[in-house]
Amino acid sequence: MSKDDTELKQIWKLFQDSPQEIQERRQQITQAIHLDQTSEFPTLISIITALDELLGCFALGGQVKNYYRYGSYDSCARQREKFWFAVRNGELYEKEPRPLEEMSTKEISQKNTIHDFYKKRLLEDKARGSSEDIWDVRGKKLDNPFKYKSFDESSR
Repeated sequence: MSKDDTELKQIWKLFQDSPQEIQERRQQITQAIHLDQTSEFPTLISIITALDELLGCFALGGQVKNYYRYGSYDSCARQREKFWFAVRNGELYEKEPRPLEEMSTKEISQKNTIHDFYKKRLLEDKARGSSEDIWDVRGKKLDNPFKYKSFDESSR
């Protein structure tokens, strides 16, 4: 073995992960893959998008819409929470998702944190309730919904 080969092996040993680190990384990748296959929650968050949503909430149009719908002005707490979460965990702009094999442990952890944030929000929304709790989902698609009459014409 030449001197260069031994130096390369020594350098290679410095960059190799320990078996425990490899095992943890494989578990994180497996979990991330499992999350990708079983859910539709986002795993990326953009600071710019979150800021746009926050400013849209505070804007005159957002406040008028909230006052019309709910009878009060909005403190924009959800948008502020999302913005500060994006500052801590997101990227400035939306990027193309990278393959898991190219991601670092920190990036995989961030991806899982963002996924959990959106999942928690959905569960909170479901717990709060929606119009789906009262109205039934239409089973049959209407061909021409504006000509459909749900009442008997003879009752007029």
